[in-house]
Parts: sequence; C-alpha cells; structure tokens
Amino acid sequence: MATTVTPYSNLTALIIDDMAVQQSTLRGHLALLGISKVEAVSTPDDALRNLRSKRYNLILCDYNLNSKTDGQQLFEYAREQKLLPPDTLFFMITAESSYASVAAATEQHPDAYLLKPITATDIEERLKAMLDKRDALLAVHTRLSKDDLPGALTECDAVLARKNRWYMSALQTKGSVLLKLGRHEEAKAVYRAALELRNDLTWARLGLARAHKAAGEFEEAKQLARDIIESREGEKTVAAYDVIAESMEATGDPEGAMWILRDAALVVPSARRQRLLGESAYRNGDLDTARDALSKATKASKGSVVAQPQDNLLLAQTLVDIGAPVDAMKVLNEGQTSFRNNPAFDSVALAIQAQAEVVGGQPEQAAKTMARARETLRKGKADFATVALAKAEIMTGNEDAGLKLLGTAISADHENLRIKQMISKALRDTGHEDKIEAVIESAAADLQKKVADARRMLRDSRVDEAVTTIEAAVKEYPENTGVLLQAAQINCMALRLKKDLDSARIERVRTYLTRLDKLLPGHDRVNTMRRYFRETIGMLEQASMQN
Repeated sequence: MATTVTPYSNLTALIIDDMAVQQSTLRGHLALLGISKVEAVSTPDDALRNLRSKRYNLILCDYNLNSKTDGQQLFEYAREQKLLPPDTLFFMITAESSYASVAAATEQHPDAYLLKPITATDIEERLKAMLDKRDALLAVHTRLSKDDLPGALTECDAVLARKNRWYMSALQTKGSVLLKLGRHEEAKAVYRAALELRNDLTWARLGLARAHKAAGEFEEAKQLARDIIESREGEKTVAAYDVIAESMEATGDPEGAMWILRDAALVVPSARRQRLLGESAYRNGDLDTARDALSKATKASKGSVVAQPQDNLLLAQTLVDIGAPVDAMKVLNEGQTSFRNNPAFDSVALAIQAQAEVVGGQPEQAAKTMARARETLRKGKADFATVALAKAEIMTGNEDAGLKLLGTAISADHENLRIKQMISKALRDTGHEDKIEAVIESAAADLQKKVADARRMLRDSRVDEAVTTIEAAVKEYPENTGVLLQAAQINCMALRLKKDLDSARIERVRTYLTRLDKLLPGHDRVNTMRRYFRETIGMLEQASMQN
C-alpha cells in the first residue's frame, strides 16, 4: 500500500495486538495517515522488549490481549518503569462494552481511548489533538525527563506567558513541579489561581490538598480531599483518598487510614488498590480484611507483568497468623511457581513456611526449614522480610535471635511508623507484647542520641565533629531515612556556616538525597530537603559571585 506524505509521516508507531487481522487493519489505517514506520507485536513480553530498546512516537494497544497481562496493566507497568518517553503517545483500543469498566478502574490514563470499530479518521482526530498538546508542552516534558525541575518551571512560565489554549495544562504542570521542589506556598498560589478561573477543576483542588499535606497542614489537607470525594466530578478521584490516608497516618491514626484505603479500593478495585488496603489492614491487625484484599490482589495480577511477590508473601503470612497453615503453604507454592529464581521471594517464603510448620504442629520440620532460611540472613532492614524472619526465629524457639533481628529492623529506620506497627504485631503474635516498648524504644533511642549529639556539636560550632558523627551513623545505618535526612541537613548547615562550596560535601548531600529518593519516592520531607539543598547552593554561589 502506498504511503501518503502527511504531517505524520515522520512518526514511528508500535501496534500491540494479539490478532494478526487487527494488526493488519491498524497498519492500513496508519498508512492512510502517512505513517509507514510501523512495528507490531502480539504479546506484552514482546512489547516490553521493544519498548526497552526502541523509542516510538505512537503506541496503539488493544485492551484485551488474550494474555494474563491486559493492555491497561501493560501501560501502567511501562509508565512506572519509565519506558514511555515524554514524546510517546499511548492510545488504548477497547470494545465499547468494556469501556465503562476499563475507564472506571484505572488510576493512570492513556493519552486516548479508541472505541472499536475504529477508522483512520478516529486515529487522526485524537492524534492531531495530542500532537498539538505534546508539541506545545514538549520543552517542559523534556526538562522533566532530565529531572531538571527549575528548567521545567522556566518552560512552564514561557507557555503561561503566551496565554493560549495550553495555559491550564502548563499551570497544572507548574503546580506539580513546585510540589516536587518542596515550594509548598508557591504551589498553593498556582492551584488557587487555577481555581479562580474554574472552581470545578479536580486536579487543582487535589493539588491544593497535596500542597497543604506537604506543608504539614494535615487537617486542611483532609478537608480539601474530602470535598473532592463528595463532589460529583471528583467522587472517583482515588488520589484524594490517598491524601486523607497519608494525613491520618502522619497524625497517628493508621486505623483510620486503613478504612479510607478500603473506600478507595471499592472505587477502583485494582490490584494496586487491593495491595495498599491489604498491607494497611495487616499492619493494623485486621487479618480478615488483609486476607480478602490480598487474595484479590494476587488473583487480579497473577501471571501478569504487574504481579508482585510481596502480595503472595504477605497473604501467606496473613493466613499463618489467622491459623490456616495449609492455605498459607498453598499460596507459597503458587508463588514459587510464579516467582521462580527470585531470591528475595525464596528467602522470605522459607521464613513463612517455618512459621506455618510450627502452627501446623511440625516443630522438627520447622527447625530444618528455619536453618535454610537463616542461610539467607543479611543485616536486618526495615522491611517485611526482616520481620518475617525474626518472627520465625521466635516461633522456632530462638527468641534472642528474633528479638535482635527486630531491633536491627528498627535501627535501620527508626522513624518508620509502618515498620513499628509490624514489629509490634509480631511481638504480640508471639506472646512478647511486654517487650514492645523495650525493643522499639531502645533501638530508636540509640539513633536519636546519635542525631542529637551531632546537632549539639553543630550548635556549639564544632562543625567538623558534627559532620563526622552524623556520617558515622549513615555508614552504620545506610538506609535509615531519618539519619539520611539529618545527614543531608547537617551537611547543608556546615556548608552555610563555613561559607564554602565544598565539592566533596556537596556530592555527599547529593548521594544522600538520591538514596532518599529510592527509599521514599516523592515524599514531602525529601522534597523539602532538596529545596533546602538548592537554596544552600544558590546562596553560596551568589555570595561567591559578590566576592
């Protein structure tokens, strides 16, 4: 088929569809639009291989791929793994009968939905609109793809200055960038400006709620988020439920947060939503809710690219705690099939298996399984794996070893409220409720003393000693988020006090912030610390220029 030269002729496209006839039809539609650089794949795995090695301007993906991974799951996974560059447009193709359920059950939305049967004209209408928007905001998204947030702000302001039809889109992006920069008050002003133009903008109302939460104004954040949920246009905005839940956790109400997450899972019954509910319910000791939610999460994602071993492991742990060891072993066996050759799964599965064998009246077998689990022992982290292993140690009669592991988990991240919940639950489950305060508070106290010592030295102008003390704590506890935040702040304060752009110290702060981004992605405290670091560098550079 001859290809016409059109404004779309330079585009490259990927078709993802399990039916050869549909692939051929879509190729024909694209050819009519002048798009000849087209590749087609039949499976999600093939699609991911292509996305990892090539860049496409346009992706046409069928929702029903007759696979354990559907088009929406593939899209969400590709976006989470950053396989979709800012200039890539993702169009989902779906039958009209399934459109309502698809649209209602998604948190991340493709650039467009195309309802079958589709024509070349349908594609062109969406393509033209999306390309116009992409081109208008490309400079902004290019800066964002390079993590150049200040540059993205500059580009947003350039779009806003034109006062064209992309004004609101630029305003929305500017608000989110300001939040990432930790500039909460400026973000509030942006969202309020948008709401003055249109008071029904859900994204602006949500952004304002997030800005209040980031600033520690939790009551205001909760009220704004509730107003969104109670409105007709925002009732399915699950991100608003997250604002409420996170605010509740921050103010010491994890059980209230769990019920909010339950409501969110009713609105969007996805694997991710069930996972969040299940994890929260487990930490709060609501095992029935945890079992139901995690069962739904594993069933919804089984065999797909979005399947996570944590779902199977936590479901198995929940079943052990309920007193259903046979069911727990069945879940573990299914997980071993799905996550074979996954060392992280195998080591935790052994710890849970040992617990199941104790509950099932097989203490000798449990001891043997525990010996195998112990071979995978590494320095305790603030995670479910460490708590599961510690719990198995206690249940198989190795109380001291188990309590020591729980202590290391707290030391690994002494400000982590969720890990404190899990450790408290493990101690209650094993009959050691009387040790909760000793295990948690003693380990946290040691870390708090190290931090306090460093800050005291700084106040006494013993700058180098303060830095040495906090960095020794970082070396001992490299994934402790509280220590990393303090280390970043103390090093920034040292830069300010010494009035010196010390390149080695600056690089250390960057290293700490990079580590924090991995441990606490998108967290408000990390964003605030990044702002403080940027302000520190800016202040010193300005002083250097004046001298």
